[in-house]
Parts: sequence; C-alpha cells; structure tokens
Amino acid sequence: MNGNNNDFAIELMHSSYAAYCYFVHKGKWIDTRFHRFLADKVQTFVETVTGNPYDILVLSTPPQHGKSMTVTETFPSWYEGKHPERRCIVACYNDDFAGKFGRRNKNKIEEYGRFIFNITLSKSSDRDIEIENHGGSIITRGIMSGITGNSGDLIIIDDPVKNRQEADSVTYRERLWEEWQNSIKTRTQAGTKIIIIQTRWHEDDLAGRVIREENNVEVVNIPVEAEENDILGRKVGDALCPEIGKDNQWLQAFKASYTGGMRAWNALFQGRP
Repeated sequence: MNGNNNDFAIELMHSSYAAYCYFVHKGKWIDTRFHRFLADKVQTFVETVTGNPYDILVLSTPPQHGKSMTVTETFPSWYEGKHPERRCIVACYNDDFAGKFGRRNKNKIEEYGRFIFNITLSKSSDRDIEIENHGGSIITRGIMSGITGNSGDLIIIDDPVKNRQEADSVTYRERLWEEWQNSIKTRTQAGTKIIIIQTRWHEDDLAGRVIREENNVEVVNIPVEAEENDILGRKVGDALCPEIGKDNQWLQAFKASYTGGMRAWNALFQGRP
C-alpha cells in the first residue's frame, strides 16, 4: 500500500472494529452478517457513555461459530490500541484458555500495534500484556484463579462454564456467582464495560443470574436457528452462518443427528435454557 492507502486503512481500522478484525486475521475472519453484528455490537457497547457505575453486555451465541475469534482473542488488542492507558481483564473457565486468548491479543499488538495505533509492548510483558509508556494492560486469567489486585476498564468473560457437569452443579454455580460478586465486580472502575459472551448451559448459569440480579444489562441472544423477530433479520429456520459452510442444509442435518436432547439443544444452540 502507498502512503495515502496506508492512511486510509489506518483511519478505517481506528473507526471500525470490524475492519480491524478483517485486516489482522489476514482473511481468516469472514465478514458474515453474524460476525459483523458481533463486531459492531461490542464496539458500540464500549463507546457508549451511560453514566452508570458499570454496564454489562450479555452475548448468548451457539458453540463453534467464531464468537471468541471475533471478540475475546481480538477485541482487547483493538481496545488497547484505541485506549492505551486503560486496563482490560479477560477471564474464561481455565487458565489455559485465558492464556491462549492473551497470546493471540499479544501477537496482534506485536505485529500491528505500531503500524495501526503507534503503540508497542513493554519489554517486561510476559503472560500479561503491558503497553509501553502508557500504563494500559491486558490481564488474562481463569475465572476461578483470582483476579484480585487488578482493575479493569473493560472486562470480558468468555464461556465461564466448561461442560454440562459444571453447569448442573449447584456448588459450582454458587462458587462462580461468589467469584462474580467478590472478585470481578470489585475490579470495576467508574464506567467499566463488562462483556459476558457465552454458550448458555443452564437457566442459573452466570449469564442467567446476571440477567436476573444485575442492573444496566443488555441481553443479545443469537440462536443457531432463526426464530420469530430474528435480531439479524433472518427468516424463521435459517442457519446462522452459511458463509462458513453451516448453511440450512447443514443445520437440518446437524439438528437431526444431535443426540443431546431438546433441553441441551434449546440451551446450547438456541440460547434458551
């Protein structure tokens, strides 16, 4: 790209998180209706000033449709580029997955941070990511590993439940709620944005209890099979992502072969536990 094209591309990626996703993933991020919606939604959410102590966005999506690529492993790097003085916390069900999300954000800053945002990583950055000369950071942890000691202007919780056994365990759900109350919420700053993006498992999972118990919560459910008044404008019965091969034919064949039962189908794939 020549200088003018560079300037245009940089300006576009500053103003559009979706454009940033497309660029940094080198063609692996497909600009589907679903992925574009997710990208635009999280950008609008963090950029909207409400005056609330904190705001929560609950995104309920089916498994294996690219939600984590679109949000958790990419959005923190864009957010830090835009706001290198701010702090981001990423949590999921264990340290291994949290570390994976951290590395993928770190790699994007290493490769594109200077070109797009004129930021670099601190030389002391190891597992946690620190922005040189700005004070911003990305902290990644398993949700039960303890997030105390770190504050967050942006907090992303991605799939805090590992499997059905954890979801059905009253003990685990209570522990998770205690972690929400005693660790995560105590890390908020004034105006912190919290994104919970998960596949639903149980009516009393973290998303379900947050929806019932918290204020200032926006809930977005995107089922794999479109229902009435679909948020993406699909026709009833349409699949979520035909652009990645999961079209209506795939949906009907997959649904017919699914042996988990209607309870699991409605929870995991329709977001209605």
